[in-house]
Amino acid sequence: MQQGIYTKLKDRNCDIKDRLKLAKFAWFSDKVILPNKEQVLIDFLSGLLLNKKRSNVSENETCLVWRCLYEVLQSKKCHSPGKSKQTLIIKPSICQVLCNSILLECKKNSGCTADIVGCALAIIRSPTLSYVFTSKYDFLVRLLSNVLQLVVQTIKDDRVIPPDYIQLLQRCTSAYSVSQRAHPQQEKVFQSVVDCLLSPILLLENATEKYPELKDCAEILTNVLDQALFHKEHHPFYENFLSSVVGKDETKHKVSKTIESFFHSLSNLLSKQKGKDCNTDTDKMASRYLIVFFENFLSYKCHGDKPLTGFRLFVHICGLLGVKDDTPGLCKPPLSEQDVVAVVSSLLRSLLKHDIYSQPQDAAEDNVQLKFYSHVLVVVLQHRQSSSFFSCLESLLELNHVILEAKMTEVIQIAWLEESAEELTGKRLTFLENFVTKLFNTYSKLRQIPKLFNLLLTSLNGKVPHSLSPLLSERISIGLGEIVEGLPQTVAVEVWRLLLKAIEEYLPKLEHEGEKFLFVAEIFAVFLSNVKIADYTITHLTRSKVKEVMADTQLNVLAPLAEIVTSEKAVCSEPIVFSTLLLSYSWGELCLLLEEFVPESKRSGCHQQNVYKDLETVFTISSNTWKELHTIATSTNQKRDLYLWKLLTTLVLKAVLVYKGIEQSSEYVSEILLRLFSDVDKSFGEDECVSYGMLWEISAQNYNMASLDLGLSMVPLCGTLLAHKTTQQITDLVVHIMVHGKTKSRCDVHSQLLDKCQSPQVQESWSWLSCMMTSALQALPHVIRENQNTPRKKRRPNPISLEAVMNGLCDSVFTTADKSEQMKKLQHISNLVNEGMLSGEGKCLQEVETSSLVNCIQIIAVIQQSDHSPEEKLRGFLGGLALLSQGISSEGKTKEEMLDKIITLLIQIVEKVGQVPVFHLLDINSYICWLNSIIHGKKKTFSRGLCRKFELFLEMSCRVMVTDFQILPKLLNIITKELQDSQEVPCFLAPILKEISQLSNRSYLKGDVISLCQTAVSQVYLNLQPLYATDRKSAETLTVSHVHVMSAIVGILPKDQILQGNINCVYQFCLKVLDNPEEDVLVTSASLGFLESLCLCIDTKKDLLSSEQKIILWRTLKKLFYDFFINGNRQKKTVENSHLGREAVEKPLYFTDDHIVSPLQDREKEQSWHWMKKKMIFDGCLSGDGRKLVFKQIQSTIGALVFSLGTDQFQIVIETLLSDCSLRELVGDDFCRVLASLHLWNQVIQNELTEEKGSVVVRAVDEMMIIFQSAIIQLKDIKEEGIFHHLIVPLLTCQSDMLNFGPALMSSQCATMALQSCGYIPSCILSHYPAFLAVCGVLTSLIVHHTVTIFKVIPTFISCANRLMKSLITFGNQDTLIDKDSINDAKQCAHLLNKLYALMASHKPEFSKVAVYMVANYVTEIQKVTLHPVVKRALIPAVYAVLDICDTHAVSQLHVVLNQGVKEVFKMLYADYMKYHHYTGKV
Repeated sequence: MQQGIYTKLKDRNCDIKDRLKLAKFAWFSDKVILPNKEQVLIDFLSGLLLNKKRSNVSENETCLVWRCLYEVLQSKKCHSPGKSKQTLIIKPSICQVLCNSILLECKKNSGCTADIVGCALAIIRSPTLSYVFTSKYDFLVRLLSNVLQLVVQTIKDDRVIPPDYIQLLQRCTSAYSVSQRAHPQQEKVFQSVVDCLLSPILLLENATEKYPELKDCAEILTNVLDQALFHKEHHPFYENFLSSVVGKDETKHKVSKTIESFFHSLSNLLSKQKGKDCNTDTDKMASRYLIVFFENFLSYKCHGDKPLTGFRLFVHICGLLGVKDDTPGLCKPPLSEQDVVAVVSSLLRSLLKHDIYSQPQDAAEDNVQLKFYSHVLVVVLQHRQSSSFFSCLESLLELNHVILEAKMTEVIQIAWLEESAEELTGKRLTFLENFVTKLFNTYSKLRQIPKLFNLLLTSLNGKVPHSLSPLLSERISIGLGEIVEGLPQTVAVEVWRLLLKAIEEYLPKLEHEGEKFLFVAEIFAVFLSNVKIADYTITHLTRSKVKEVMADTQLNVLAPLAEIVTSEKAVCSEPIVFSTLLLSYSWGELCLLLEEFVPESKRSGCHQQNVYKDLETVFTISSNTWKELHTIATSTNQKRDLYLWKLLTTLVLKAVLVYKGIEQSSEYVSEILLRLFSDVDKSFGEDECVSYGMLWEISAQNYNMASLDLGLSMVPLCGTLLAHKTTQQITDLVVHIMVHGKTKSRCDVHSQLLDKCQSPQVQESWSWLSCMMTSALQALPHVIRENQNTPRKKRRPNPISLEAVMNGLCDSVFTTADKSEQMKKLQHISNLVNEGMLSGEGKCLQEVETSSLVNCIQIIAVIQQSDHSPEEKLRGFLGGLALLSQGISSEGKTKEEMLDKIITLLIQIVEKVGQVPVFHLLDINSYICWLNSIIHGKKKTFSRGLCRKFELFLEMSCRVMVTDFQILPKLLNIITKELQDSQEVPCFLAPILKEISQLSNRSYLKGDVISLCQTAVSQVYLNLQPLYATDRKSAETLTVSHVHVMSAIVGILPKDQILQGNINCVYQFCLKVLDNPEEDVLVTSASLGFLESLCLCIDTKKDLLSSEQKIILWRTLKKLFYDFFINGNRQKKTVENSHLGREAVEKPLYFTDDHIVSPLQDREKEQSWHWMKKKMIFDGCLSGDGRKLVFKQIQSTIGALVFSLGTDQFQIVIETLLSDCSLRELVGDDFCRVLASLHLWNQVIQNELTEEKGSVVVRAVDEMMIIFQSAIIQLKDIKEEGIFHHLIVPLLTCQSDMLNFGPALMSSQCATMALQSCGYIPSCILSHYPAFLAVCGVLTSLIVHHTVTIFKVIPTFISCANRLMKSLITFGNQDTLIDKDSINDAKQCAHLLNKLYALMASHKPEFSKVAVYMVANYVTEIQKVTLHPVVKRALIPAVYAVLDICDTHAVSQLHVVLNQGVKEVFKMLYADYMKYHHYTGKV
């Protein structure tokens, strides 16, 4: 039967399908036994594919053969040796057919491509068959080429790439990468890569964005391409080729054919890109690769130490692009003109990056590079529409300004002056600004600014169209101004005369060249605004020259211009009118500035009380001329002309303010100032722009904002000369603009004006702020309208309505009258608030424009930030209070937003009220009852955040009332009476008692006040006793207010007045709350606050908790601390392949590093969580971040509890901590509990302890150190960074903290164990900043606090120090240290090591014997790497400190025993030490 199967397979007359079925049956069946069966069947299938004609195999049958071969190759038996231990042999011929068929069948679209790919994939990933592909380089490169072409063709057809294609490509890529590196003939590799792989690799790279699964393969193939093209063996071939082709070298070098064919291939690829359908990024792969090739050529140093070779490659690539030095333009470019300029731009940037161009070297070579760069400039100037045009100019300018200088006039014309403002938008404008700014900066560094100005003016007189106005943008103006400001005095005068001459030349031809004249005027204005000649450092000679040129400017420019513009026959265009005003203002501003340096008697003071006559005083141009100029400027209907006229009037205003001798100028100043605001449109449009740039960029869209900005900038200058009436008019206008309107532009205007009001200059003016407050309060009634649904009878004017209160607060008495009149008015308004607002009478519902109301409130809040008089604070408080009382009764969806803004404002006012008698005017009974009713009545209707803000406002109000001893007795009577009338606890009771509790702890408090408080609180407690009964039912009815009240009472009353049963009732309630602390943050916070108060009673010799209760509380708090610590770990990193199987824990986001301290150590820190709570409520984040508050309170409560514990109880606490830090916790699922226990232990020992408690800690330290030592030994072999950062580092830090207590806490044996712990840290972990810091901290603590112990173990100590030095040198490697944070970390490590070495050097007798080994360690390690300069500067002092304690014998020993390379490093180190550091006794 076996012989029959073999005969049947060989029978060509039998149908091929039957033969294939028989072959598959024989392969997979164990019953068919043939000698060497698998090999026979493989050879049979291979023979069918190799001899298709001879075997009569048709095309359709070929697909069946491939399918059968695929199924056979996919079976396990094909890849594992059989019983005879023989592996299958695949003939190279069949693999060659397979390789060719991959691409051939794809082109035929026969359908068997997937089977062929599957066969290839099965062979190449087989450990026994892959040698067929990988053993021969030629075969492997052909396979990779075909697979690449297959993938690229699939991409071109826009089809999904099958996974088998990608896997085959990955396998081929990896195999080829290994084969290429090992190939002995790199020239052959070069040729193969260029012929077979270059084009498909480039196509694949361009497809990675659309097919990200190809990214990894593309990166490997890019590296393959680089390794083949830039191998060091090819560097001489590149040089020879480029010298022959570009250098025109007479010496005939042998030109490599492979290099020549490579550039020929690039040229062909570029030619293919020329097609009209080259619109996609993939089609532009050739031009892109030219850029990459050139950059990599320079990066791999293929040019060696000959920059000329790099330049020649640049020339050759430019030649491929059509940029040839023998033709003025592009010669048959293979790309579009846009692409050519883009490629040249990138090539130039690479030249700059690698410093290929050297001017001295190029001069020695007959300026070859300079000439070609100049030719490149000629070509680039012909294509200014290219997006890379300005980039090319910048690069050429940075190479050498001489390149551009030869054609500078043409460059300036084409790149700047001929560019229209309409075309210069977006990126193109940015590119232009970058180029012009760099141009000015370059000539500034060269000290050739006059030359550049001359070139600019010459360019402007060239072929620039008369109708075209060149653009001088804000950024260019600012850059030019900075350069002008830094000009030397003589150069500034030279440039001034140059510009003056240019303007004089334009005067006769203004009619035709008005636009050009405007451009020169703009430049001249920038110059005059920034030139630094008004300074006391200016010499007398320069000042005399400035006087001359100032006079010439007025005589030869300003006066003639004014005559030309105002002459009857002249019909001047708007640019000429604007230029006249612009030059006049710039000159006048400088003129006034210069007058500061002359005596007052010689100043041209303005005192005519007429703008035109006063301008005549400044400019010596007649007042009639100025009047006509004003008329013409108004008639042009251009906003920029009107704005410039306003600027001219500010010159008059400044002159008036400077001239001190004028009297009665207040009205004149007010008149001028009001003119600046006179034409500002209150109704800002939707298209209003808040930024206006330069003066010539003023338009209708930004005129209003520019006028407001100008006017507000002049207000602080006027000072006391400004009348209150004028100030009020201005503030009314500003507030109206800020308040009204809902458009986006109006919001921007409001924001910018609000910033102006916050400026220090404005905040210093009390009059301005007072008027601003009045305007804001006046605007409030206009944004609050009477509800039309209210019955008509109720809409009558109400004497105690909100409008009446606001009208009273806006009375003129607050800006004109004295303090007494203002207080009388405030008292009257307070009566209205007491009677109408707080009593509940006279209310009427209102509809509110919420956005406008919010704007008003923001204005008042900004005003309240400054230091006001008491009257102003009272105005703001009464206005906000009246608004709040009315807002409570309003309706609408925006009600809560409005109330939130109002209550926020009131909180800010009350917080900064200081000694202002706010509650002397108000009826405090009505006030606190009103707030109490709001908090009680609105809990269900208001959001939780708003209710909390009301409670915060009540709390802060109570603080102000309690600290006012005149109000305190009345306040105590109110709460006593309130409790007698009602058994419920009012909302205001808890904050009042809390403030009294804090007040009673102050040392300056008088005895009668303390007695008064205790008497009132005793009465309150008697009334509340039934609420704190000991039965379970009473405990269940307790609320937050009950807990807060009892916390305050505990801190006020003596122990004998408080029933222990009441304490136990609240205590049990708090423990129950802590069982589930996340239900309500406020309840949990109140419970922790009460428990903390109980623990702190020991400070006042009142211990209200029994020993058993304290232990229970300790266990509860410890469990709570652990839960919060563990659950707060929001980001966990799984540590894989770890025998502990745990997760590395990061510090919780709410975790705080504050030490748990007792109240005796720091009273203010004990109360820090109170401030944190208020801040969270104010910011509205208590609900989201409440865990932060609770966790901080847990720590604070634990601190208070530890302080109150007795010695026996403290012993129990220490034992539980030791148990929680034990090894059995370490081998659990995670080590979070160990971290939490470690933190608690560290905080407990930081507390101020009694002598008995200290003894307990000392006894526990030995056991704790054994635990630490065991933990570090167990974890030393784990090198995951997360483990060490989150467990080992805290262990070391804790040891360092314990060592700092000295021998009193840790014995010599324990200190030695800490030193051993440092030795267990792996060197790879020490190279990280946290581990280095921890180990260095332990060593520093040892040498400082356990010096005697260290003297006994110096070798071990030095070993640890040397490991630190080695790790720091590894960490500070210049090649790996890149980002700033890492550099700073390494620098800090060096400083720490320097401190440690300095401490060792201070003990010279003990450490001098081993110092030689420390120096040897340094020089040995430093030879291996290059230290970052910053790290080296910080580390060298440490080495010098060790050298200080080395004697001459040690130095001689180092010169002898060190290796040769290391010895040279030491010689340089020692020479620098002797030269710069070693003390010689000479001064």
